[in-house]
Amino acid sequence: MNTYSPREPLLPSIGPAQPHSDSADEIRSGTEDLSSIAMVCDGILASLNALPDCPDATKMTVGARIGMILSMFSENELQARKDRMRITALKCDLRRTKEQLAVLRQEHFGQSSEKDRDGEPDIPDDGEDEEEEESQALVRKGKRTRRVPADIPIREVHHYPDGMNCCSCGCEMKTISSWASTRLVTIPEHVEAIRDIYHTCACNRSELCKENKPMAARSNSYIMHKRSIDPQLIAEAAVQKFFEHIPTYRMARRMKNAGVNLSTQTISNNIIHVAGFLAPIVAEFVNHVKSGHAPHMDETPLRVLAPGKGKCDTGYIWVVCRDERRWNPEARPAVIYEYAPSRAGAVAREMLADAAIRFLHTDGYGGYNGVRKADGANDGIDIVRCWAHARRKFHEAHIATKSPLAARIVKLIKKMYKVEATITGLPPEEREARRQDHSLPVLNEIHAVLTRSEAVADGALKQAIKYTLKAFDGLRRFVFDGRLEIDNNPVERCIRGIALTKKNSLFAGNHETAKVWAIYYTLIESARLNSIDPRRYLSWVIGEIERTHGDIDYGTLMPWHCPVGRLSG
Repeated sequence: MNTYSPREPLLPSIGPAQPHSDSADEIRSGTEDLSSIAMVCDGILASLNALPDCPDATKMTVGARIGMILSMFSENELQARKDRMRITALKCDLRRTKEQLAVLRQEHFGQSSEKDRDGEPDIPDDGEDEEEEESQALVRKGKRTRRVPADIPIREVHHYPDGMNCCSCGCEMKTISSWASTRLVTIPEHVEAIRDIYHTCACNRSELCKENKPMAARSNSYIMHKRSIDPQLIAEAAVQKFFEHIPTYRMARRMKNAGVNLSTQTISNNIIHVAGFLAPIVAEFVNHVKSGHAPHMDETPLRVLAPGKGKCDTGYIWVVCRDERRWNPEARPAVIYEYAPSRAGAVAREMLADAAIRFLHTDGYGGYNGVRKADGANDGIDIVRCWAHARRKFHEAHIATKSPLAARIVKLIKKMYKVEATITGLPPEEREARRQDHSLPVLNEIHAVLTRSEAVADGALKQAIKYTLKAFDGLRRFVFDGRLEIDNNPVERCIRGIALTKKNSLFAGNHETAKVWAIYYTLIESARLNSIDPRRYLSWVIGEIERTHGDIDYGTLMPWHCPVGRLSG
């Protein structure tokens, strides 16, 4: 009689924890090596063998069927393992495609702009699971409580049950409980027309009274004298254009839909007119920024309409930002903008003339070399270079060439950014000490690796190495002064608004209009840096100039003196 022993399985164990083997010894390794499926099948065969009246043919048939089941399970398990490997490969391909797409977007929409507002580059670690990243992102999301500002008027509307004023017994019903919900509604383009009527008054006995002559009321309008538009309307138009990046013609179209005939040209001309009254405040911003220790500087192109040429000229808006919030709790950040038709280094020298600054954060543009301190000289400015620009070059080289060296440099740079995240808000002395303890060894390692690899590298990687080694003195300067930053991202963030405005508005009307852009951006972006609502700040500034007819200390109109518009959080 042929019997089947539970200690002699028909097929090898095929559980996920068992290695695949065709050897007879591993097939018969004992019940401790069997998978759960094989052990169940062996239990069935053992029970079948225990039946005294079961025919041998039935036992053989059942055993053969169980063998087929285990064989099919083995094949499915092998196919599932292949599928898991395929999914892992597809995830790697997807991550690589996303990185390539990010580089292409960066090259197309703004090659010299940083995506990360916090200054730390977005570098994925090796072996990082995308599903884990997505799950963490979902955990961070949540429904936040909607906050209603205290100055928004609240109109209460009471709701009662329909047709239930009186009870069926005839008694009047009363409220025993209630609940409330707040909803926000907007009144689009609410426009009021204010008719100012100026009276001339005289004594009731004017034919007999000879003491006083008739007196006439006079207009107190200063900014918009002899103009039929209120300056606050122009302040709103300027905020919509330069802060919300909405072209002027869209405001004119909404006004027309509200029944007000206000042309695009009228709005634009009055924006230029009001800018002339804001120019003295810009001078105060210039003095404040130029007295900083280590501001940031950059420039961005701007298309300017060239009448008669049939095309646009290319001008440049130069930006200087003073932002010391990472190490100075009493910092008053500010940024100034200045338009110039040229990108020549002479513009930078003119803007920084008579400045008291000691260091200047810049990118790799050679135009800033004109303000650099000469070797052995006391006058001039030390240039601090940007690690975000260097990191970008190695990141692009890694995407293009899959170079392990480029990936290694990117990871080393990320280590320095992690140090920066831990020293935000500390005094300059402590920031300098921690940088020298943790960032300086990383800098030395980067320099040693690049020096060894420069001769054998080629292509994009060689260009990245040359760029970094050439600028290495400026790149390592931040370690020795706690008041310096690791990159030039503060000014890069101040340029993003211009990028959106010039994308939506296409170009400035002329060179003088481009200077108006610079005036409004100085006020709006400086207010934003100080957590002041730019709309309320600009309205306050224009209101104070109108109230005092320009006879005011413009230093008192800086954002940190603004009594309204403070943003929470």
